[in-house]
Amino acid sequence: MQKTFLIVLVPLLFLGSVAADGQQRNEHRKLSLQRRLQVADSLRQQLRKAADEGRMLQWGDSLLRDRLSKNIIDSVKYMRLRRRLVRADKHLHRGDSLLQHNYNKVSYDTLYIGRPDTRWTVKLRGNLSGAKIEATGYREQTRYHSTLRADYRGTMSIAVAYRGIAAGIAINPAKLAGKSKDNEFNLNSYSNRYGFDVVYLSSTTYHGQVDDGDDKLTLSKGKVRQKALNLNLYYAFNGRRFSFPAAFSQSYIQKRSAGSLMAGLSLDAQTTEVNDESSALLKNSRLRLVELGVGVGYGYNLVVGRHWLFHLSTLPTFDVFIKSHISKDGLRMNMDYKFPSVIITGRGAAVYSWKNKFTGLTMVLNFSAVGDEQQLQVKRDKWRLRLFYGFRF
Repeated sequence: MQKTFLIVLVPLLFLGSVAADGQQRNEHRKLSLQRRLQVADSLRQQLRKAADEGRMLQWGDSLLRDRLSKNIIDSVKYMRLRRRLVRADKHLHRGDSLLQHNYNKVSYDTLYIGRPDTRWTVKLRGNLSGAKIEATGYREQTRYHSTLRADYRGTMSIAVAYRGIAAGIAINPAKLAGKSKDNEFNLNSYSNRYGFDVVYLSSTTYHGQVDDGDDKLTLSKGKVRQKALNLNLYYAFNGRRFSFPAAFSQSYIQKRSAGSLMAGLSLDAQTTEVNDESSALLKNSRLRLVELGVGVGYGYNLVVGRHWLFHLSTLPTFDVFIKSHISKDGLRMNMDYKFPSVIITGRGAAVYSWKNKFTGLTMVLNFSAVGDEQQLQVKRDKWRLRLFYGFRF
């Protein structure tokens, strides 16, 4: 009986010891992580205090002293370099004071909108975008219709913002691997009252189908080249309570739900070249189109609980200026378009925030339709999805 008891007891004691050791290791890891976080937070507070006192670069003095002690530099050079550090600190402090004044300037209802109480924001983003063209018209009493799509473009990016001024860098894995030759550039600036988006696309990956009466043709990649520029501006009439950047750049915080009527201006310019030797319709053809539209739309920020923010807006604009022509085999024909032709910008976002962190998804869609099917109608879609995670400190 005793032997049986010992046979059972010894493994149990061993397992209990292993479990205790594992628990101690986990507790040690937790304490170690806590200490690291405390050190990092202490360093952050020291850097903030140094910035407030105009000593953002004074840590460089210790490096100069070390080089002086090792006779790498003499005392004359040390004093000259130290004076440069002091002058640079004064300039940085002056610039930081201007940024702080602008950043903390209250021109909004603080019951609805607020600023983060931190200076730095870091965001990691994954982006996916696409584009589509549809053209419908008549050629010698024969109706034709084409639908072309560009390859999807996926990029990864990181952005760093200081007091609302941000800079970022993006990489396209497919482009780095040599699998894509498309180029896309995005520039945006958002404030509570007004803002803009600029998107430039250069693509050679459009492909799809062309229905030319009884003939159906397939256009492969490389036979269609397009360069396109989209510009969208908005003005929010209720910028005191409705924050557009709270949903898209997270440089503000929407505290309560609010909406706003918006005025907008849109520009769509494109040059599309098609060259398919097997088709008389598609051989050496070029379309150039510039359209400018103005309009009115509406946006709404819905705050749910303490963590969620949902945004939805649409801004349709009607063309007030259109200039377009088609060139083929050296011949040029100007296109006359009738009202209405439209450019519509739709946006959506969902943002979840907790502590000093946030994550979410944003969507921007640009749709334009210009012309009529009896002559030539061109429809164009350009969209972008963005998944992001960020933190403030």
